[in-house]
Amino acid sequence: MNIDTDLQFAFTEGPRDYMTKNIEYLRTQIGNPDGGDIPNKKYYDPRKWMREAELTFKARLKKAFEDLNNVNTL
Repeated sequence: MNIDTDLQFAFTEGPRDYMTKNIEYLRTQIGNPDGGDIPNKKYYDPRKWMREAELTFKARLKKAFEDLNNVNTL
């Protein structure tokens, strides 16, 4: 197990999936499938997609702890 590489990939998964899912909202600052004059700020705000990176990173860490049999060992 290469935990460093796994965590790097996991950190990338969140933003990748978020951007793939919301691509139509990320193409422009204003205008999306919901309307031509609706702003998209809440979609391209870095705090939103970076949070997704944190969540996938955290999930991969939990999986690594389980794989290494290191859950509730203290």
